Amino acid sequence: MNDSEMRHVNILSDIIPEVYGNSETEDTIPLLKEMPDSVAQADTVSIPSRQVIPDGVTMIDDYSGGAPGGMRHFYEMLNCVKSLGRPVRIAYFGDSFIEGDILTCDIRERLQRRFGGNGVGWVDCGNKINGFRPTISQKFSGFSGYEVVKKPYNHNNAGINQRYFIPSENAVVWTGGTKYRKHSSGWNVARLFLRTGSGLSLHTSINGRSETVRVIDSASVVRMIEDRDSMRNISYRFTGVGHDTFIYGMALESDYGVVLDNFSMRGSAGFTIANIPHSVLADFARLRPYDLIILHFGLNVVSEKSRSANYKAYIKRMTRAVEKLRGAYPEASILIVSVPDRNQRTADGIKTMPGIESLSAYQQIMASECKVAYFNLFKAMGGRESMKALVERKLANKDYTHLSFGGGACLAGYFYDSFMAGYDNYKYSIGE
Repeated sequence: MNDSEMRHVNILSDIIPEVYGNSETEDTIPLLKEMPDSVAQADTVSIPSRQVIPDGVTMIDDYSGGAPGGMRHFYEMLNCVKSLGRPVRIAYFGDSFIEGDILTCDIRERLQRRFGGNGVGWVDCGNKINGFRPTISQKFSGFSGYEVVKKPYNHNNAGINQRYFIPSENAVVWTGGTKYRKHSSGWNVARLFLRTGSGLSLHTSINGRSETVRVIDSASVVRMIEDRDSMRNISYRFTGVGHDTFIYGMALESDYGVVLDNFSMRGSAGFTIANIPHSVLADFARLRPYDLIILHFGLNVVSEKSRSANYKAYIKRMTRAVEKLRGAYPEASILIVSVPDRNQRTADGIKTMPGIESLSAYQQIMASECKVAYFNLFKAMGGRESMKALVERKLANKDYTHLSFGGGACLAGYFYDSFMAGYDNYKYSIGE
């Protein structure tokens, strides 16, 4: 019943380069003077008043000019979190760098300590990689899983997580909290997301108690099934399953504070987000509104053969993903996170992989042109050979690409400090 998979750390496991443009073009790093004026004139919090930049903090660059898409909305929601009537929600899209809730679990934990909230947010329904995720425990059987980076896959069946799971008769998934982080052990509301064209019966058990049964009618839209209780674990079983039934995942959370959803996809470059159906995103926006959407990709774009033309073509495709999300969540803050440092062995020792700095610069250009926010993680973690330094401290794996959970906790501090510095500047701008 336990389908689990250990995390791969082979240096080749995450290298799935795609060809964009002319690989013969010389690789160059755009300088600030070559970037659009909006880049050179970035406002760290999109407000013209006093700026406070704490020592050692890499600030978020905001290119929105105060319009929707910048960080202001997120800070506004944090500022009224106690009276909002729902949690402040963050959707964090990324590749294998955040797989297994690495990094995101500690960003979530820090924000929940400050602003309240419990639970781990989104959990895929029957994903083998959940066996590697220490913030939950999961057992499942009877599901066939599909995801955007593997064939076969049908975009029309996808959820916001770019996955879907087809249940067989009596398919079951049990998910429990853990004590890995203080706020991951329990939650007070569970929300299951599915779509069925034929209807089904849903059997739910909370904390091991007797099952309750609900008949779910057929519908063409994404449905959300909600349970409320003081929960340590929850089990869903599906019977009467017919055709066109897709289970997406569950959200295990509180009705207050901050919730962060991890949408990791190993091997993804991010631009496939643009292929999520408009109707599906509209359903999720209605059922699960987000206040901050983070896009953190790049590891699967950089290769020794990539050049500036490749990156220009890539950000053009990635821009479509940004605009797709903006269309579904017009008020949400959107944050582009740069590719992290990635190292490789050379004749001169362990060095930063060619193209990392160039891609991070082009990602900044993309943020400026889309008029959203940008966080330079490459700079925040120390720049060139910073991944090597993390490996030497046993905070990253020896593929010089992926973090350990200790490394995720370390980098989460950079995100949190930047968020709080921007939030403090926002409060100063409104007179608090």
